[in-house]
Amino acid sequence: AGDFTKALFLSHYLHVVAVFQIIGGLLLLIGRFVPVGLVLLAPVVVNIDLVHLLLEPSGLPMAAVISILLVFLIWRYRDAFRGILTP
Repeated sequence: AGDFTKALFLSHYLHVVAVFQIIGGLLLLIGRFVPVGLVLLAPVVVNIDLVHLLLEPSGLPMAAVISILLVFLIWRYRDAFRGILTP
């Protein structure tokens, strides 16, 4: 997992992820455009889950908590996503 993280850092990929985390988190904190914030944070959370599931299982409990909180917020704002989820 250390080599993987080092490669992500050296490629500046983690800087892009940090931007998504900051913007998504700020949108959640200020309470405006919360669905947009959730859309920005969802792929980051999936990435966190996969890294801890496949490479570093010691962080899995925290990843599970973050995922549960994300799913809760998506459920809370489900009406905002109804248009893209309705056939």
